[in-house]
Amino acid sequence: MTDGGSRTATFLGRHLGLWMLSAAVLASACGRTPLLPPSCVLHLEPAALDFGQVSTSAPATRSLALANQGSAACTIANVGLGPDSDLAFALGPGVPTSLVLRPEEAATLTVTFSPSSVWPPLERKGTLILQSNDPARPDVTVPLTGQILSNCQLAIAPPAIDFGHVALDATIAAAVTVTNVGADPCQIAGIGFAPGGDSQFRLDAGAVDDFTLPPTDHRDIAILFHATDPARPHHRTAQLVFATTDRQKQDVAVLLSADIDVGCELSMTPASLDFGNVILNTTASAHLTLGNDGSQACPVSGLALAADSDPGFSLDPTQALAFTVEPGASQSIPITFGAFASEPPHLKTGTLVMQTGNPRAPQASVPLSAFVNTVCVEASRWIYTVDQVGMLSSFDPATLSFIDIATLNCPGLFGPGSRSTSSPNSMAVDQNAVAWVNYLDGTLFKVDTSNGHCDATSFQTGQHGIQIFGMGFVFDPSTGLDTLYIAGGPSFFNTSSTLATVAFPSLVVTPIGTVKAGMPELSGTGDGTLWGFFPASASASSQATLVRLDPQSGATLESYTYPKLTGGASWAMKFWGGAFWIFVDDSVYRVSRDAPTDIQTVMPNTGRQIVGAGVSTCAPLRQ
Repeated sequence: MTDGGSRTATFLGRHLGLWMLSAAVLASACGRTPLLPPSCVLHLEPAALDFGQVSTSAPATRSLALANQGSAACTIANVGLGPDSDLAFALGPGVPTSLVLRPEEAATLTVTFSPSSVWPPLERKGTLILQSNDPARPDVTVPLTGQILSNCQLAIAPPAIDFGHVALDATIAAAVTVTNVGADPCQIAGIGFAPGGDSQFRLDAGAVDDFTLPPTDHRDIAILFHATDPARPHHRTAQLVFATTDRQKQDVAVLLSADIDVGCELSMTPASLDFGNVILNTTASAHLTLGNDGSQACPVSGLALAADSDPGFSLDPTQALAFTVEPGASQSIPITFGAFASEPPHLKTGTLVMQTGNPRAPQASVPLSAFVNTVCVEASRWIYTVDQVGMLSSFDPATLSFIDIATLNCPGLFGPGSRSTSSPNSMAVDQNAVAWVNYLDGTLFKVDTSNGHCDATSFQTGQHGIQIFGMGFVFDPSTGLDTLYIAGGPSFFNTSSTLATVAFPSLVVTPIGTVKAGMPELSGTGDGTLWGFFPASASASSQATLVRLDPQSGATLESYTYPKLTGGASWAMKFWGGAFWIFVDDSVYRVSRDAPTDIQTVMPNTGRQIVGAGVSTCAPLRQ
């Protein structure tokens, strides 16, 4: 029993000792300090050194405190100044380039700021750099800043220079006077011109880049304007800039301006006149505006149609062939085209010529064009609209009036035995005044605009995923043919749409490209361009937008936004008489093609929720 008890006690003692050793190891592993190798933890104070204002006679010193808060030695090396540091900064006397800090040990590094002269810029910058074995910050950068103390005070006059009107090839001189009104010398440096200014401003040939100005002294900075460029704009600007040691005027900018006196400068708007589709046995009128953007009167003479012009073009019999256009004034020249010849070619051209009175461009010519359309009918010259409930109407932009024609009763829609409750969505009108109406269910109907009679078509819905779409015809002046373009997708809720064409008589859809601006209503302009309108609700930018589209790809060629035009539960757009007519909710807006950045409200609260508008390419290009 005694031996057995002794062996038992020995066995328990051994196991108890092993247990206590294991507990000690676990306790150390669960403490605040894990079983990781010791490391350097470098602390710096402050994070940046600011020397304030320092005179050239009293250099300043600042200190950087280093402390090792880790459990291993910190090795600090390559103590120095960054390569972009100003030369006025230097390491303090005796500062080592390397040192070692044991745990809880500290050291101090000093930097001096000792400017040798008062010279702009007064604010100088640098960096103190060093490397350490602290894993968290192996490369340390401490910003350095200092101001050179200056008692310079300057008066600069004038604050701006206007050279006035300067004739072409003439040179006008002016000067900026810099006066030292302080007690210490002033330094002026970096005399030149700010980027982006007109290059016809320059310094005098004897000008210097910098100089020193004693107290009470003054100096002129001579500036020249040499007018050599007659191009618009004639008002030119630049800025004379330089730096000084005046603490209140460290960076000086003097605005410069001049107006180039170009003499007679005749402008022509538009640059070419296209009468578009002109129905056979009718006439169309347009106006050319001559403006004088110069400073002297333009004596215009020899106004005439070139000998090879089509005889359908004519000037008003009362039009003076010689006249004067004063500076800032304009002269309107009416031109008429009569479509009284039906033989091909139907595209007619001409040229208006004149002597301008401008010696730099003494002659001018304006191309004229018109297409005699033997297909167009008179009824195709108006805008037709359809609203949410199917009311077909004609809209006369000249009188801002609607005439209701009929409520559409398309097969299977709204009428007896209707199989669908779909509503109209978009509309286009061809040269024969036939309306093509798209419904929300994707169907396409052919509608007689004289009485609203509606016929079904063979159009297959959903071709290439295009179910909902805007539509418009585009005229090719070289062939006299129309092409129907559509842009849409599976629903309204898309930020882009597919641009495609619809062939006749097959009504087959052929995709062209992607319209990234949104889901537009489309319109041609009668002279071969394609435009789209996006209300805020269907625009990728969430703003009402008018764009000119590339008919070959759908890419945006021009873009104009109208932030104040909100809404868009219903919308339509078509071009007529030189302007885009935009229908949004119950209002009508007008955007001139000549000034597409401006939008006018011409009919608020019409009581009509117009969802589709159509106008033939036979409609007039100008009102």
